[in-house]
Amino acid sequence: MMRLTWKDALATGVAGANVAVYVAFTQGADVPIIDSVRGATATILLLGLVGGCSLSAAADAYERKGPYMIVATTTGGIALVAGVTGLIVGSELALAVLFYATMALWLMATVRHAIMPAETEVLR
Repeated sequence: MMRLTWKDALATGVAGANVAVYVAFTQGADVPIIDSVRGATATILLLGLVGGCSLSAAADAYERKGPYMIVATTTGGIALVAGVTGLIVGSELALAVLFYATMALWLMATVRHAIMPAETEVLR
């Protein structure tokens, strides 16, 4: 089994920030930027794109095929569409879909990194 790396720890921190933003928004916290649907959506989308994608992606991800890549790509596409929809329409449903899809991607990547044999992992 492979050990989790500093990138996984940092991605977990980003996931925690996503949870904090979403909870603050749903609880009606009066926090600049995340006190609106569009602001919370933009924040979660940005954290997901910058933090999650860059830290959790494997270098050879596009060379591999299989169920994991199909599910991860589909979930990522759903997150992106929900994020763009949330920005344009200001929909709380789109924000929720973005949040849960982002959390699912983080969980899938973390579990995959934890159980993947070390010799198949390219990035450390």
